[in-house]
Amino acid sequence: MTTRPLRTALTANLVFSTLCGVALIVSGREIGVAMGALPGWFMTVLGVGLLGFGALIAFVLARLRIGWALIISGLDLLWVVSTLPLLAVLGLLTADGRLIVLLVAAVVAVLGFFQMRGIRTILAEGQDEEGIYRHCVRLYSRAKPDALWAVIRDLGSISRYSTGLKASRLEGGSVAEPGAVRVCTNQQGQSWAEEVVSMDDPSRTVVLRFRAEAEDFPFPLDEMIGGWTVTPAANGTSTVDIWWSVRPTRRRLGWVLLALMTIPLDRDIRHIVAAMEAEGSGKSAGSMMRLPVLGYC
Repeated sequence: MTTRPLRTALTANLVFSTLCGVALIVSGREIGVAMGALPGWFMTVLGVGLLGFGALIAFVLARLRIGWALIISGLDLLWVVSTLPLLAVLGLLTADGRLIVLLVAAVVAVLGFFQMRGIRTILAEGQDEEGIYRHCVRLYSRAKPDALWAVIRDLGSISRYSTGLKASRLEGGSVAEPGAVRVCTNQQGQSWAEEVVSMDDPSRTVVLRFRAEAEDFPFPLDEMIGGWTVTPAANGTSTVDIWWSVRPTRRRLGWVLLALMTIPLDRDIRHIVAAMEAEGSGKSAGSMMRLPVLGYC
């Protein structure tokens, strides 16, 4: 996965926000006077806020999360749209103050643009068709591959491991094989069907097609397909790849929708795999205190 453009833009944002925050804390009074007699305490508070924003960026960089990177970009946009109108307020800012506001807004806008472009690049990577986006997470489990796969391939029992699901069942027979359909119902009472496209035990892989054409399909997607793959890792542990490929109903900003959807997906999937890991290891879910490490694939 190509994450370098997004990481580079976030790093530049971190450096710029931190430098601005330190400058406002150290020289807030002088900067306030130069900009238009703005109170020193306000500049100091603004500086502390920028350092807090920098800390958020650092957290996202440490464990890259697409959804949170989008939120950072949204906050950048909010900064631009909330500060530019100050240029039109007569008598509020000096000429130097207007120039500072304009330059900072321009830098923030550029950083936000490159962050969002980096997010879109990640989600569109490897997709041949316009409007199709893919999200793939990789988790590292302590369970043995065969034990974990036995839990995953029991498709009708997924609600046992997901707090977001109220019920799940397998239709078209009790065996999870191509043509069988899993029906899931979430806590809001919304239901959808997932058709088994392939089930390969030797490679520990399952692929499911969500029946997005159904009138009551609860997600704003025209197409959706997903899959799980379990592979052996070091010392008898497992690597689990889980992916979704979607075509959003709204084409132009569909990648924004998927980026937002990754926030609950990335959070919940760790708990789901942890519960499956406990089941596969013959332990109680409460005894598995450490959640699997999540990355992108």
